[in-house]
Amino acid sequence: MPLPTLRRRAPLPTACGLLLAGTIAGSPCAQAQDAPGDAEAEADEDRFLVVPYPITEPAIGSGVFAGPVWMRAGPAAGSGPSKPQAYGIGALWTSGGSRGFAAFDHRAWDGGRWRSTAVAGKADIRLRYAGLSPKEDQDLGFDLSMVGFSVQAERSLGKGPDSVGVRVFAARSEVAFDLGLPPELAGEARKADIAGIGLSWTRDTRDDVFTPSRGQSLSLGLTVHAPALGASFEQQSLKLDWAGYRAGPGKSTLGLRTIVEASAGDPPFYLRPYVALRGVAKMRYAGERAASAELELRHPAGKRWDVLGFAGGGRACSTRDGDRGCKSVATGGVGVRFKAVKLFGLTFGVDVARGPDGTAGYIQIGNAWAR
Repeated sequence: MPLPTLRRRAPLPTACGLLLAGTIAGSPCAQAQDAPGDAEAEADEDRFLVVPYPITEPAIGSGVFAGPVWMRAGPAAGSGPSKPQAYGIGALWTSGGSRGFAAFDHRAWDGGRWRSTAVAGKADIRLRYAGLSPKEDQDLGFDLSMVGFSVQAERSLGKGPDSVGVRVFAARSEVAFDLGLPPELAGEARKADIAGIGLSWTRDTRDDVFTPSRGQSLSLGLTVHAPALGASFEQQSLKLDWAGYRAGPGKSTLGLRTIVEASAGDPPFYLRPYVALRGVAKMRYAGERAASAELELRHPAGKRWDVLGFAGGGRACSTRDGDRGCKSVATGGVGVRFKAVKLFGLTFGVDVARGPDGTAGYIQIGNAWAR
C-alpha cells in the first residue's frame, strides 16, 4: 500500500504561518523598528518569551512546542555570526498523537570562546514505517517512546571561524507497532539503550544566523554508539553538512545546502541516515547512506519581507542480505519571511513544498537550514 499523501497537511500550517508572520509584523514591537533612536540597543536586551513554536513536520503532523524561553544576545563573535543564548522548558503536542516535554540550555562562556548546549526530555512520538529499503512503500504505524539527555561543549579555535565540539548523550527507547513487528524486523529488539559520543568540527563565516546573505557554514561530525559507552548496539556514522550563500540576481540571495551521511553497524531502524528536504517526511527515505541537496533563491519584497523559492533532490541507499536498494526523489516549493529585528533578528514565515508523496506546509522560525 502506498504511503498516504501529504497534500492535506499543507493548508493548516500555511494559514498558521501567514497568521504568525502577520501578527508579529503588526505588533508594536515590530512597528517600532522603523522609529529612529535606540532600536538597535533595544534589539540586544534580554527577553523572556512565552511563544508557541509551531511543529509542521509531515512525519508527525501539525502541532506545537510551547513553554517559557529566556533569550539573550550572544557575545560578538571574532569571525562569523553572533548567536543568541537561550534556555527554557516546553511541552510537545501534535495532531498525529505525539506528546512530550523537554528542557534546554544553550549558553556562551569566556566571551564566546566556549559554548554549551544541554537538552533533556521525554517524548512519545507517533510515526509511520515505510520499510528498511528506501524503495519500499509500506505504511505501518508505530509509537517511539524515548527518554534521555544530551550535553555538548564547543570551543572556538582562536578568533577565526573554526570550532571543535564534543557531545555525550544517553537515552532509552522502545518501539511498539500497531500490528506487530514487520517480518524484516523480527530479530530487532523493541527496546534499545542509545548512548555514545560525538565529535565535530565546524567552520561558520555566515553574516547572520537567521537570514544569511553571505558566507558559509560547514560541519563534519562523527558519532559513535558502542556497548562500552552504554549502548545496546554498535553504530558509527559520519555526516557532512554544508550551506553556502552568495549574491543572486538583483538584490536576491542564492543559497545551497548539501547533506551527506553514511553509517555502519546494527542500529535501530529509526537511527539510520535519511533524505532531509522540505517536501519529504523525515525518515521516509532512509538507508545506510543518504544525500540531500537544496537550492534556495530569496528576494526582498519590502524592508522586512522576503519571498523565496527552492528546489532540491535526495537519494538514499540500503543494502540488506546482499540486495542493494536505492531511491531518488525531487522536491520544490515557495515561501515568505518576515524579519523581527527586535527579536534577535528572528525571521517568521511559511513554506509550501511539493514532494513525491504530495504537498506539505511548514511554519518556519529562523532559516530553514539554521543551526
